[in-house]
Amino acid sequence: MAKHAAPRRRATRRGPRRRTGRIRAFLTLGIVLGLGSVSTLAYWTDTATISSGTIQSGSLNLQIDGEENVSSSTKLQIANMIPGESVAATIRVDRAPNSIPFTYGAQAVTANSNALATALRFKVYVGGTAGAVTTNGNGVRSQGCGGTQIWGGADGLTWTPQAAIITDRASALSTTPVQAGVVSEYLCVQAILPSATGTGAQSLSTSATLTFTATQLS
Repeated sequence: MAKHAAPRRRATRRGPRRRTGRIRAFLTLGIVLGLGSVSTLAYWTDTATISSGTIQSGSLNLQIDGEENVSSSTKLQIANMIPGESVAATIRVDRAPNSIPFTYGAQAVTANSNALATALRFKVYVGGTAGAVTTNGNGVRSQGCGGTQIWGGADGLTWTPQAAIITDRASALSTTPVQAGVVSEYLCVQAILPSATGTGAQSLSTSATLTFTATQLS
């Protein structure tokens, strides 16, 4: 019998276009992804605020006997003073209501430098008041101070020229917190005309000025 040849299967060629088309497809996809990766995203935002409370400065207020300036005081006033006599006066140093704490100092000076002013001697005490006036059998007057002496020594010192009688004193005025009431400290000043004062001091007059200065704590 005659042999029949098996039918040949036609070989399928994969043309270059199909392959190129797939490559292009992949390249196109890659471009799309690349463009997507550089796009800008919109983030939501929000804000909140807070305000502070009121900031208020304090005040420092030093007073003497409840006043800013005591210009007409009769403290230490005495007439017809003779050698051996003394006179005293109480001074209240105040920290006014709502004032911040402070230390204080004081300067004292007589009004002139005549023989009476240079002869007078002064002492300063803290925590006390002026005592009662006493008179001896010869009519010599004497008035002292209570409290603790802080200036003047045994015989007293002159206020001619000006003298620093208190320096940066710490007291209840510096240790008590701010409060609605007055904080006070009592001073007592004694003026003495020594027994050895010469006749040149007769018929003269003088006065004294005390200047107090407060300094805030640091």
